[in-house]
Amino acid sequence: MEAQHPLNGHQIRSERSTRLLLRAAAELVAEGGYQLMTLATVGERAGYSRSLATARFGSKAKLLEALVEEIVVRWSVETVEPELQDLSGLDALRVMLTEIKASYEKSPRSLSTLYALIFEAVGPIPELRDRFVAFHRNQRTRVATYIRSGLRDGSIRTGIDPDEQAAMIVGQLRGVGYLWKLDPDGIDSGAVLAAFIDQVVRDLAAAPRQVENDLHVEHLRV
Repeated sequence: MEAQHPLNGHQIRSERSTRLLLRAAAELVAEGGYQLMTLATVGERAGYSRSLATARFGSKAKLLEALVEEIVVRWSVETVEPELQDLSGLDALRVMLTEIKASYEKSPRSLSTLYALIFEAVGPIPELRDRFVAFHRNQRTRVATYIRSGLRDGSIRTGIDPDEQAAMIVGQLRGVGYLWKLDPDGIDSGAVLAAFIDQVVRDLAAAPRQVENDLHVEHLRV
């Protein structure tokens, strides 16, 4: 393994300015939407020149990509993935949904930005629409993968259609997000999502006898 070299002063300043630019972009999106956000206003909001965001990202579409990655990918890698090691498919799905529920309390600003982008993506902005079509397809695929894993390991009951179930789960999550974004004081997102997660786990869980039979068959194969 190669030794990691400490960052020099220029790299430290560059990373800091990138973080501030992304934070400024998130604030502007949450306040006025993606269409009204410009690279110039992002630079100004971050405390830099109007041209820095253009120099750093090149285009508004590239800034969007970096912003979504900052919100979603880092959350996935740092928060969810470490907890999924050696879990059954059903438990992995439960952990993912529980972390989404927790993000309403731990990262409300990032979540608010994400939902502002999601709901603006239904409008006539090609780069925004394409980015979130791919985003939702990836999320449905991820949920379906956990369900397929649960079908294989016996933690999820037979007869479940993984793709159909994944679409239903993602749809429910977006519904809660919409209500929370529209009227945050009018919905207890934590309570609603806790009930939803319990319902999903209950509906998908294999009956104890099925689990025993699946384990018995696996033992015979070994």
